[in-house]
Amino acid sequence: MVRHRIGEQFRLLLAPPQDRDVLIADEQVFYKAPKHVMSLAEPTIETLAVLLVVTVILTRPTYDGINLGLLFLVLAALVVWKWFTERTWSYTSTGAALITAYVFLTNSIDPLVVVPLVGLWFIARLGVKILRWWRYEIRYLTNRRIIEATGFLGLRVASMPVSRVTDLALSRTAAGEIFGYGSLRIESAGQDQSLANIPFLVEAGAFHRLSVRLATKPADISLKDFIDIRPVRQIERRV
Repeated sequence: MVRHRIGEQFRLLLAPPQDRDVLIADEQVFYKAPKHVMSLAEPTIETLAVLLVVTVILTRPTYDGINLGLLFLVLAALVVWKWFTERTWSYTSTGAALITAYVFLTNSIDPLVVVPLVGLWFIARLGVKILRWWRYEIRYLTNRRIIEATGFLGLRVASMPVSRVTDLALSRTAAGEIFGYGSLRIESAGQDQSLANIPFLVEAGAFHRLSVRLATKPADISLKDFIDIRPVRQIERRV
């Protein structure tokens, strides 16, 4: 019995967010989708840059007497430096702590061991981000709320009532125009906003139009009026 309960709790810990855990009884879902796949572009580039640095340190390649390692190292270091100066330290501090613990427990600071560990940590970090995108991160727009749910190793639901929205600003970068995503900045009544900005939004234009209509005339809207919003069907195929 105890083993069954532990197994059930572990299964729930790894389960993706379910509608019953996020929505209330009378909510009508107009939009349901993950982040756009381009949200993985930046962490992928960062990981490749770190792996390039690791490869250069370990192999020191040359071509006709020219130290290619120095050139590659400079280019990759620029990307790595941007990551260290602009990112939060949650993943970085965790990885540094694990590598430091390894060095302390094994009493080894051999670069041939420690440097590859850095590369492996960034690969694992990218793998977690891909897994979160694929299974665990979902955006909703209902007749009542704008919702962002994350279910990896515990459920987190951030939401904002549509009735509190005072302004919506849609923006698309050049990449967003090409690949079909955008960002939505939300202003609402009150100081603390858990969803002040929603980046990498699939079908951002449709999401923006529907949000405006919900905030102004929610009683006039039905799902059939927005049949062109494809993410509702996309998410059903994925999970």
